Parts: sequence; structure tokens; C-alpha cells
Amino acid sequence: MPKLEGSQTSEHLKASFAEAAQASRRYLYFARLADIEGQPDAAGLFRDMAEGEANHSQGSLDFLREVGDPATGKPFGTTQQNLLTAIADERQQGEQMYQEFAQVAHLEGFEEVAEWFEMLAKAERSHAERFRQMYQHLYED
Repeated sequence: MPKLEGSQTSEHLKASFAEAAQASRRYLYFARLADIEGQPDAAGLFRDMAEGEANHSQGSLDFLREVGDPATGKPFGTTQQNLLTAIADERQQGEQMYQEFAQVAHLEGFEEVAEWFEMLAKAERSHAERFRQMYQHLYED
């Protein structure tokens, strides 16, 4: 069997994962809006489709275990590996990505959006710490 790492198929699996995961979350949001509008049938359909998209994203992740987490490139699959990649991802988001996003939003005059990004940066740093504490509890005690 050919090596998946570095292949175009690997990149397509990453794109497939990202698209399906994003669709799942969007559909859950759409379901909430449909509920607010009093459209329970549409809300139910959005929830059903969100679950299907979540399953699609997980199927792509099954294949990507061979090449690493699409977000961090780190190995994943075991709880120990998953905690380490989650820590790395949350730290990167909290310490770099959202800080940079906030800085650009400030420069462009979008103060409310900048505040949102700053709040997300704090939340992501908190998530990283919670994952770190669990890792320490499970593997370093």
C-alpha cells in the first residue's frame, strides 16, 4: 500500500475532515435558529444532518491517524496522544492565532470583534490548562 503521509490524498482527507466538521457545527447553529423561529421540523432535519456530517469528519480522522492530527500534525489515537495534541492545539490558538486575529481586528477598527477574539484566546488558554491538568493527573502522578 502506498504511503499516505505527504500525498495529495492526505491533503484531501484533511480538507474533507475540516469541511464536514464545520458543516456539522453550522447545522447545529441553524437548528438552534430554526427552533427560535418555531420551525421544529427544519430544526430536526438540521440536527440529523449535523450528526451525519460529524460521522463523515470522524471517518476522515480514522484515516488521518496514520499521518497525524490535521490541526497539529502530532500523533493521535490514544488518550495520551490525544491530550498532548489537544494541549498543543489549544495553546497555539490561545497564544498565537486569536491574539493575531484580535490585533488585526483592532487595526481595522472592529473593536467588538477584537474583544471576541481576545475572549476566545483566554478561553483556549484555559482549555489547554484543563487538558494539561488531565494529562498530568493520568500520566505524571
